[in-house]
Amino acid sequence: MRDRQRLLRFVNVEYALIQGLYWASFCGIVSYAAVYLQARGYNNTQLGRILALGYILGFLFPQLLANLIDRYDRITVYRCQWLLLASQVVLVLFLGWLPGKSTAVAVLNCLLIGVEITLNPMNTEISVDLSGRIGHINYGAARGTGSIAFAPVSILIGKLLEEIGTLILPAVFLISIALQAAALLLLCFSIRRVSPALADRSLRAKAGSNLRQFFRENRRFCGLLPGIALLFVSHNLVNNYLINVVRNVGGDTSDMGLLSGYTACMEIPLMFLYDRLLRRVSCASTVRFASSMFVLKSLAIALAPGMGSLYAAEVLQAVSFAMITPAMVQYVVLTIDGKDSAKGQALAFGMVTLGNILSSAVGGHLYDMLPVRSVLMLGAVIALLGAVLCHVFSEKTALRHLAS
Repeated sequence: MRDRQRLLRFVNVEYALIQGLYWASFCGIVSYAAVYLQARGYNNTQLGRILALGYILGFLFPQLLANLIDRYDRITVYRCQWLLLASQVVLVLFLGWLPGKSTAVAVLNCLLIGVEITLNPMNTEISVDLSGRIGHINYGAARGTGSIAFAPVSILIGKLLEEIGTLILPAVFLISIALQAAALLLLCFSIRRVSPALADRSLRAKAGSNLRQFFRENRRFCGLLPGIALLFVSHNLVNNYLINVVRNVGGDTSDMGLLSGYTACMEIPLMFLYDRLLRRVSCASTVRFASSMFVLKSLAIALAPGMGSLYAAEVLQAVSFAMITPAMVQYVVLTIDGKDSAKGQALAFGMVTLGNILSSAVGGHLYDMLPVRSVLMLGAVIALLGAVLCHVFSEKTALRHLAS
């Protein structure tokens, strides 16, 4: 038992390392996609189309992989991760070789963004798998580690872009992918130390449902999903075009990096403390509260007259994005049958991706056609609609709290 507890501590650290390195990579590949593509000659509308297509792939890939993971024992989440990381290396190498603006560059960026987004629900499913094999994985703390990593990396990339330019980004991508692979390898070695007799394989006791069965068995959950998507439409009208928001109040790419890093820092305390919060309030309550905070944050950003006000508005990141991210992971655990775990997590994070798709599809055009503040106010209205759905469809009963 003592050896198992020691292994559980090591695995929690290794899983947190995977999350940290993933979000460091996400910072460069997705958060700075606008800067990278604008430097290659793409305007906001073209950028929006590339991001939208990338997010569409990031929505479709996890659904396919999750269905395969739930239905076939030989297809594991770990094998899927290795495939995704290897494909990223190939895509980045081709992007570094191709110059300027072209159809090939656009396609490769779509694929790179799609694969990067797919890694997120797969990383989440790893935490569920590890919980079944070894014991409780503190997802909130691990995701908080991702924010810890995101903050300095965002600041560093912003400084490097000011001093060197966007040519530095492919090297940043390759380093982050290699580090993720190393962390995954460490985790795989730890998993091999778990005896099959000790590992709880109950999650794989029967084949998962198909999508039609899943929707029929989880109607309230499926009603909640559009609300999550709308929250992230609003969220990503800011994040995907953060350079536009910052420039609108007189900032530059360095200011964007600092603001992005500061925002990530705001996420850290709540994510680390989320497990403790669930001992006092229900998971559904945190989903509803966080959805309301998305609305307030959107309004605060829309009305911000300068960089100082943007920093003040992003304080609300702690009780919006930072709360709903671990909340949705735990919400799936509490409400979805274990046989459909991968599918539930993929759909929940698929709504985040769908929000990105919608914001990317229309966001670039909106920023080209309307003043920045008008676009941000529209985002606040969209967040309000999402919050209403979250309040209506989140389960108010039958949700147990986490055990202490």
